[in-house]
Amino acid sequence: MLKMTGKIAIVINSGLDQRLKVLSGLHVAKRIFDAREENGIEKVEVFLFAGGVKALEPGQDNKDVEEAIQVLRNEGITLEACLNQVRSLNIKETFSRYGIDLEFARDAFSRYAVEGYTVISF
Repeated sequence: MLKMTGKIAIVINSGLDQRLKVLSGLHVAKRIFDAREENGIEKVEVFLFAGGVKALEPGQDNKDVEEAIQVLRNEGITLEACLNQVRSLNIKETFSRYGIDLEFARDAFSRYAVEGYTVISF
C-alpha cells in the first residue's frame, strides 16, 4: 500500500451550459476518492467557482448536478464554493442545505498552493 500524501482539488468552473464538464468533474472526484487508498491520495476536495456556483442556483434544470453533489457529500468528500459568488447571487441558504462550505476563492487557491494540492479544473 502506498503512503497517503497526495491531495487533489477538483475545481468546477463550468456551468450548466457545459453540463457534461460539470458532471464529469463531480464523477471524477468520486472515482478518485474511491481509489484513494491504492493511489496514495490523502484528500479529495471539490471547489465550485463561477459557473460551478451558478449550476446550483434554484430554479435551474440541475437535478443531476444536485444528485452528484449529494453523492459526494454522503461519501464525506469536502465540498466548498466561492463565498463572494454565493453571496452575490444571494444563495447562501442553498449551499448550506447541500452542506457545502463557503470560502473565498483566493484563500482556497492559496491553500492549495501552500499545501501541495494537484488542481484539476472542469
